[in-house]
Amino acid sequence: MNFDERPFIAIWETTQACDLACVHCRACAQPGRHPLELSTNEAKRLIDEIAALQVPVFVLTGGDPLKRPDIFELVKLCLRQQVAYFADPQRDTFVPFHTRQPEPARQMRPLRVP
Repeated sequence: MNFDERPFIAIWETTQACDLACVHCRACAQPGRHPLELSTNEAKRLIDEIAALQVPVFVLTGGDPLKRPDIFELVKLCLRQQVAYFADPQRDTFVPFHTRQPEPARQMRPLRVP
């Protein structure tokens, strides 16, 4: 791979929104989404560009990517474009196991890269 032509990894902080307030977080997490975050169409164009560059690894992080209402649509686009993505949701990180809401994880399961 020639790194002068394309990066090995691209990391996109999809949102600053997160329910956690981790002191180590570089995302400047806040309860709600920032108004200047990429729109769904802008995010789709970004994914198209990542696909065109053939970046081997695309990381969707945040904040908590699951705070974006369009995250599943964007992940499906990654799959259609054959972009190898890794989603880094923060939603259940410190929630006691018995109180976790499994639905986001269940929704992500069929969206795995084969």
